[in-house]
This record gives sequence, C-alpha cells and structure tokens, in this order.
Amino acid sequence: MKFYKLLFSLFILILFYQKSFAICALPVPTGFKLRHPTSCSMDVLWQKVSGASYFKVKYRVSGGGIWVFTGMITKNEITVAGLTANTAYDFSVASYCPDHTTAGYSAIISKTTQKCTAPSNPNVTALTTSAATITWTPVCGSNNFNLHYRVQGTSNWLKVNSIQASSYNLSSLQSATAYEYRLQTNCNDVKSSWSSFYVFTTLNINAPRKNILLIVLDDARYDAFIPNGAPSWFKTPAINSIAGEGVNFKLMIPTTSQCAPSRACIYTGVYPHINGVEKNGDTLDASFPLIQQILKDQGYYTGFIGKYGQFLAQPKGFNWWATSDGNVYVDPMYTINGNDTLIPGHISDVYPVLAKTFLNSVPANQNFVLFYFTRVPHDPTIPRTQEAQLYENKTLPFPSNFPFYINNYPSFYTDQEWNADSADVKELKLATYQTLKGAEDNVDSLLSWIMQRDGTLDSTLIIFTSDNGYLMGEHHLHEKILGLEESIRVPLFIRYPGWFAANSVITDQIGSNLDIAATLLDFANLPNNYGFQGFSFRHLANGQQERKSFLYETGWDPYVAKLRAVRTLDDIYIRSYCKTNTEEFYNLVNDPQNDTNQIFNPLYSATIAQHRALLDSLRALYNDYPTIKTKSCNLVTNGQRIAIYKDEEAPELELAIGPNPAANSFTVYFNSHKNDKAFISVIDELGRIIWKKSYDHSIEVLEEMDCTFWNTGVYLVKADQEGKSYSLKM
Repeated sequence: MKFYKLLFSLFILILFYQKSFAICALPVPTGFKLRHPTSCSMDVLWQKVSGASYFKVKYRVSGGGIWVFTGMITKNEITVAGLTANTAYDFSVASYCPDHTTAGYSAIISKTTQKCTAPSNPNVTALTTSAATITWTPVCGSNNFNLHYRVQGTSNWLKVNSIQASSYNLSSLQSATAYEYRLQTNCNDVKSSWSSFYVFTTLNINAPRKNILLIVLDDARYDAFIPNGAPSWFKTPAINSIAGEGVNFKLMIPTTSQCAPSRACIYTGVYPHINGVEKNGDTLDASFPLIQQILKDQGYYTGFIGKYGQFLAQPKGFNWWATSDGNVYVDPMYTINGNDTLIPGHISDVYPVLAKTFLNSVPANQNFVLFYFTRVPHDPTIPRTQEAQLYENKTLPFPSNFPFYINNYPSFYTDQEWNADSADVKELKLATYQTLKGAEDNVDSLLSWIMQRDGTLDSTLIIFTSDNGYLMGEHHLHEKILGLEESIRVPLFIRYPGWFAANSVITDQIGSNLDIAATLLDFANLPNNYGFQGFSFRHLANGQQERKSFLYETGWDPYVAKLRAVRTLDDIYIRSYCKTNTEEFYNLVNDPQNDTNQIFNPLYSATIAQHRALLDSLRALYNDYPTIKTKSCNLVTNGQRIAIYKDEEAPELELAIGPNPAANSFTVYFNSHKNDKAFISVIDELGRIIWKKSYDHSIEVLEEMDCTFWNTGVYLVKADQEGKSYSLKM
C-alpha cells in the first residue's frame, strides 16, 4: 500500500513539474511602437498575437533597475501615464497564454517624454460678429497657458499670456474676418512648443439673416397633407406653401419608425444602432455631438419647443427650451429652462406662445435655430374645442386593404392587429385631421412672425416633417415600427429659395431624418467633422449625392421582432430576426400598399437575392454589427409555420465586414444558422492564411481585428461551414 501511495505522489509531482515548467509557445509581439509622447504619458502599440489571452507592458526609467508592470491588456495598445517630464523610458511587451505564462518580453525600445506639452482639443464656441471663446484641454495637469491670435494673413500677433483657465473670451473682433490662433503651455521654467495654427471666422454683421426653423410632427404619416394625397377638403395652406414654394421629397423615411429613436437620429445625425437609442426608453449616449450644440457653439441662438423624446432627459444644446409632460393635450405640466410650471390650455394654443417667447428673446443681429417639435397628432388624439366638430360631414379616407393578411406574413403581426371596426378607423382619422388643423395654425403663426420681423421668409431654412409614419387600419394594423409603407413614410417639405426652386418635387432620391443634421451643417457652411452619416437635402436634390436604397431598422419591442429592411425606389425587402428566418418582399410599383408578400414568387427570385446582398452591404456601410437577438416568431402561410431559408434558396451563413476598405481595424460579422463548426479566416494576396479562428456553435459573432501593421493590399475574408464557403474582399 505504501508503494502505491508513493507511486501516486510521484505521479502528482511529475504533473506539477510539467505544469510548473510549461513553456508558452506564443511568439513575442511584433510591430512594437511608441507614439504621442507628452510630458507625462506615452502611447504604446504592438501587433496582436493570435491565441494570446492578454498582454503586459513593462517600463522603467532608461538604465534603471526597477521595472513597472501594467495589468492584463486585452487590446493591442495602452497609454502609460504618470511619467516624469523630460525623461527617457524603456518599454517592452509580452503576450501571455491562458495559463498566465509567457515566452518572454520583446526587445526594449526607448523614448523620452516631452519637457512640456501644448494643450489639446482646441475649439471655438460662442462665435458672434465681434467675439469668440477659445477652449482647450490641458495636458498633464497644466494650468497656465499662452494664447496668440491675429487676423489671418497678417504678421502681428495679439498676445494673451499666463491664462490660468482652459478657455478665453476674445472680444472687439472685426466682423466677417478670419482669425488664426495658437496655444502654448507654461510648465514652471519651460514652455511647450506652440500648437498648430487654428482658424475661425467671425459672423458677418451685414450679412442677410440665415435662420433655421425645423418643424417635426408626432406620428403624422406621409399622406396627411394635400401635396402627398390628403383629401382636397383638408385645407392647410401654410403647411402646403412650404412644399409649393420649395421642394417636396416624396420618399422620406426615418431610420426607425418610433418616437425616441427618430428624434435621437435628428440630434446626432447617426443611426440608432450607433447612438444607442434603438427603442423608446433607451438613453442617448452623451458622447455624441448634437447638431443643436454645434450650431449654438457657432453663434446661433438655439431654441426648442415640444417633445424632446422619451427618456432622452432634458433638451441639451439650447439657449432656451420648453417641453410638456407625456402625451397630454390639455393642461399638461411644462418645464421651461429647467423650471416646472402649469400652463392651462391646449398644447396647440400654448406651444406657439412659447415659440414666440423664444423668438422675441433672440439677440439683435444673431441668427436663430428653432426646433418646433409638436406632439400633434400623437394618440390619444384630442383636438382643440374649436375643431371638435370640424370635418364631421366630410368623407374620410378609408384603407382599401382593411382585412388582415392571409398568407406569408410574420407571426408577430398578429400582436399588432387592431381590434377595430370601420367606425373606429374613421373616428381616429377624424380626430387626426382635427388636431392637424391646430398644427396648421401653429405653422401659420410661426411663418407670420418671421415675415413681420424680417419682411421675408427667404433667409430662413424651413423644414417640415414628422418623426414617423402610422398605420391606421391598413391590413387591420395599428401604430408604427413595422417596415410597411404607411409606417415608414413621412412628409418632407423644405423652403429655401437659395437652394430649391418653387414647386420642386423629388421622386428619384430617398431622404431621411438621418439627413437633417448634415443639412443644417451645410446651411451653416460647416464641414461634416462630426461623423454624421446623412447627406444634405440640397445635395440629394441637385444630384451631388445619390441615395437609391435605404437601410431601415428597428430595435427591441415587446410585440415586434428586430428587423432590418432595404427600401429602394421600387421595392422593399424586410428581414425579421425570428427563431425561424422570416422575410418579406414587396414590389411597390405593382403593389404600393404592401398587400402581397412575393418572397416565394420565382419571378422575383433574382431581385430578392440582390436585395439580400444589398441589405448586407448597407449594414456594412453603416457599421451595423450589433448582435441581433431573435424572437420566437416565424412566417405564417395559411396558418402554418414554415421556414424561408432553404439550402437551395439562400446561404446559412451571413458574412459582412466593415469598414471596407479598412485603415487601422475592421470588424468581421457572421451569423451561423447551423450548429456545425464554422471557421473565419483572412487570406492575403499570395494565398497565405494570416488569421483564422473557429466557432463551435450557432451564434452571431463580432470579431474586431487590428490591421494597423498589415501591408496595403487586397485581402479575402472567408467563412467556411459544412463544406460551403462564403467570402468577401477587403
């Protein structure tokens, strides 16, 4: 027995010995670099090592004996802070295996920190005809700065030294004049080098006013007004005049047909999957630049009236703002510049009073921006007393496709089915037209105020639209979110004679709320340095930019699956993310009301295949790579649950990469629909596999890859599964 115990103990010791002295086979990271030294920090970069669990960097004062080790690093870069100014440091990096062992550290490279570092992130805010505020970010805790500025093209600097703050207001400037400036940090007895030259231009005191009025309705669909097919008895001359004296974009589609996502898209100029507001209730990522704040920083006097958005907090970027609580039409609580107050009356009477209060507060010789976001005609729709009996004797439009779908519809449509009869539909339509009459009076009031002050509307960019469309009985459905025409189409009328001729109609371009921020930048003559994903409506109208296809999306909803759709000029393809893949395809030339899903019609098979590929391409273009969770839903045909994807009809693997072309990194997205092992690999021009990874089960995968140190050229990204291979060039 003692012999066996001794043998067992020896076996354990051998295992321990082998484990203790196992050698990590990972190579030492290559491409090791030091960048952007300041007086207290250094950026350290290297090329990722496939299979590495993490990395560590060690550093020391050059020639010293004590190394400082970082914690575990999962990326391929780190900023080492807390360094001493004007000091040489040694750096080295190692890759670690999952058992926390390493094959060793790289060769040492050295670099010296700066004696003193100039401020970063210079910016100009509060720009007027005679003043500007320069702001910057101190580096390494500095608190003493020098600022020099001059009229561009001259040689005499105006000097402001020893500023003990991170901003400075310049006054007594010349109007309509370009100035350049530079910054320097004082570090005790040494000074940093001067920053690069930066330029700003003061506003022109004699220039004609260039104001912005953005009017957004709530749940007003595309055909609510005569220019887009409303009944001839529905008279809205002020609203119609914006289209008649300007341009009517016939195809205007929000990125998501829902209140908060649509509004967040207007403010940020990016898709919901980017700014984080994918559904009502999501909060807006505070890091995104807001178009209203940008305009405010450029000297516009900014105002907001109405509905800012569910859970988007109080309006940001406005000099003056007022909101009302909930979808309450009569006697709601208002918040004005942060102060709560009760104002009696209907919102269609109170909102224009608040708007005029803002407009009357605009300083002389300063351009204004007013976001007028009325809650009309959001449900529960309540007209003003004077409109309560209006249009009761009129023939109300009624959907010709009132019955619910029979074949080839997503099962979650039944959750959106409206338990209503024809009388309910007519009652909703009547209340909608009645409350929209109040919106017409509001628009007329705003246009009249501008005319009285300026004597013309021609110097004001007027944009009239809605946050989303609304299903009102079509297919026995109600509300929005779905990718059907009545849900995703909204009006877009714009008046600005400097851009659009009267009675212009655009039918060959698709506009979106994604374009509003870019349009306002264009109007203010500002470059798009903010990552806005849209186009200026001016450029869409004159053909300088082109959009013939558009990505539509929805986030999570209790009753609707997440979906992605591509709307072209003639068709719409909708992919719903159900447990069983669910698709819809409607030819809008022959079927403008989405009555018949043609997904199984062989006459459209080639077009459908093109739209599948187009949807994936648009997702890649707009960096749409979130993991999309599926819902327990399916396509229903004659009451039977079926799957759309079949081996001979569509691939089981969706593959996308972006951005393409890539500069420093790119993301591989793939969705394996089977449980078989899948492989993703990257192959260079010589056919060599430079990266490969396997995945063992059905899952949506996001794999971010660093290509900073790759050679410029064409690469092949491949996905292999069960003998099939799908590839994309990058």
